[in-house]
Amino acid sequence: METLVKQSLNRIFGSWKWPKNWVLKLLSLFFAVFMWYFVAGEDNVDMTVKVPVEVINLPQDLIVANEYKKELEITVSGPRALIRNMASEVSRTVDLSNATPGPVVIKNDPKAIPVPWGVQVLRTKPPEFILQLDKLIEKKLPLHAVTTGQVPKGYTLVSVLLEPAEITITASEAIIGKETVINTLPLDISGLTNSTMTHTSLELAREISDLIGHPVVTASIIIEEKQVHRAVKNIPITLPSADNGAKLKISPPSVTAHSSIPYSVSQKISDYTSLFTATITAAGLQPGTHKIKVLVKPAEGVKILEIDPPEVTVTVPTPAPPVQK
Repeated sequence: METLVKQSLNRIFGSWKWPKNWVLKLLSLFFAVFMWYFVAGEDNVDMTVKVPVEVINLPQDLIVANEYKKELEITVSGPRALIRNMASEVSRTVDLSNATPGPVVIKNDPKAIPVPWGVQVLRTKPPEFILQLDKLIEKKLPLHAVTTGQVPKGYTLVSVLLEPAEITITASEAIIGKETVINTLPLDISGLTNSTMTHTSLELAREISDLIGHPVVTASIIIEEKQVHRAVKNIPITLPSADNGAKLKISPPSVTAHSSIPYSVSQKISDYTSLFTATITAAGLQPGTHKIKVLVKPAEGVKILEIDPPEVTVTVPTPAPPVQK
């Protein structure tokens, strides 16, 4: 086929040295002529289309710190078919390879919009916009638990432990440069009488939440019952029955327990001595006077801080001599 076309053209143009790949080049010429005819032959129209703004080559240590229009409205004139197809192919490219911190004014000159051949940009909206460039920094910020409400009377909030205890944020210096701590959303502790674990979000400025979303942290709320400190006096000392306590003399016969009593227990009882049992072991003691340690056992939840006195004097009488018959 190629040879036949070449012979036919030689009859018209005579002897001619044809370049390499001349068929492809000839087809390209025909296609260009056809497109020119198609474009030139179609009526021109004025249309307004939107093109995206594309920021490229932003230095790694900088960030765009302000909101700006991500699309431009451009009014163009040209063949309808070309304008209809250009929206998905054309963008306003902003090269920031040489940018430094501070405001950068971007002029939307019609020549900056790479429209297809045959299309003319008449105007742009907005004609310019500003990019505020700021230093990009990484900062660790501690988290602080915020609570609301009150625990019941007799209980106290010891602490709220957060996991994690801090977060790392990478953002512009203008956004996080002055931040020193990040608070949680309020944790309601109303009515709590026991320690509990829950999850909560953080109270973030919109600029920060746009960057990192809404992280969830674990909060361990430590609740303890208050303790009532009492010096409980006159706790009687008892002896195991096997020790034959009737024959012994104990001095003093009672002790005082300096103790820590749960608030709820203290509200239910009037006789604090019933919360303790005090004993000594005197089995096998020889006649005479002995110092014996007092063993005091408290009721459940009660803590003994000190026993006064810690020892008592136990006197074992000398048995009477046997009666002679």
